[in-house]
Amino acid sequence: MKKLLNFIFLSVIISTYAQDFKPYKVKFGKITYEKLKYSTVSGYKWKNEKERNYSKQVPYVSEQVIYYWDQFGDIAFEEIYQVSKFGGELLPEKVKITERLWVGEHRYYYNIEENTIYDDPYHLRIKCKENFQYYQIKDSWIETLHMGAKTSGTKEILGKDSDYYKIDNYQDLYVWKGLLLKTEYFSTNRKGKRLYPDRTKIAIEIDTTSAINQELFNPIWLKREKLYNLLDENKIVELLDARPDVTEQADNIEGIQLQKNDILLFVTSKLTIGKMQVLGIDKNNQLNIKYNLYSYNNVLDWGNPFKIKNNAVVNIDNPHAQDSAVEDLDFKWSVNNKAMLLPQNNISILLLKPSRTKTLEI
Repeated sequence: MKKLLNFIFLSVIISTYAQDFKPYKVKFGKITYEKLKYSTVSGYKWKNEKERNYSKQVPYVSEQVIYYWDQFGDIAFEEIYQVSKFGGELLPEKVKITERLWVGEHRYYYNIEENTIYDDPYHLRIKCKENFQYYQIKDSWIETLHMGAKTSGTKEILGKDSDYYKIDNYQDLYVWKGLLLKTEYFSTNRKGKRLYPDRTKIAIEIDTTSAINQELFNPIWLKREKLYNLLDENKIVELLDARPDVTEQADNIEGIQLQKNDILLFVTSKLTIGKMQVLGIDKNNQLNIKYNLYSYNNVLDWGNPFKIKNNAVVNIDNPHAQDSAVEDLDFKWSVNNKAMLLPQNNISILLLKPSRTKTLEI
């Protein structure tokens, strides 16, 4: 009975936490930040009729960050754009380089150039969950994540009175209603003494009245990743055997034309079940993929990323082998007028047609 009561109590605590993790005091909004880096400028100047050398840190905007949140910060999404080269030379136009999503205990990171996704633990949420009573008492994720931190003044940023936290010699935070309006990192000497700013992220615009597009919190790259992860050996066999409506067989002679984000299912020359996703085709016409091979529904081999040179023939059962018997070669990658994957001795290669849709549903 005691164990049952403890279990019920724990369940209530977890449920309460799930409902009460509201790191911000503002329900929804959007903040635009600039990320500053610093260049060291050195030279000489006259002082007291003597020439003296000097150096100073000159800030420049390296990136722009647009951050969206809803449900008092329970879910959040951001876009990061590069706006200048190293040293401060402005790009002709900003370039989106990254998207990130915070949901549950996950922090998803999408690298746009590489077309890759990383799923890191959401340390802030995990730390507040592990110290939930402390988090409730302090009513502050900052003072829970950085235990012992206390406010030591305020500073006005965008007309908001922001609480100032000196976290340590390396970092300062300025926070308004739980929202970071400025983060500043510092260089230190060998003894840890603070010297000068090294990196700064500062809010330049905040909007807490305009409705947030909820599609931001369900990005297509995450839907595609979930579809790819759904495809274990059992699911692949099911699709190969019973769902011709969602697959397209590669022609044995002509092959199949590929494009970025295609998901393909295949059976190798050794009867191994597998899947691959096209991450991209680079300027040298190399095919960049990720793949999984299965045996008894366990992952036999995988690669992410794995590059295939133009006009290369691949034994996907042993893709790193220098030499393979002709009968073991599964397909050829070739870019001439079209980007084509050509079957060799494999049993089958099929395009998963929903991978070319926006819904990504089987």
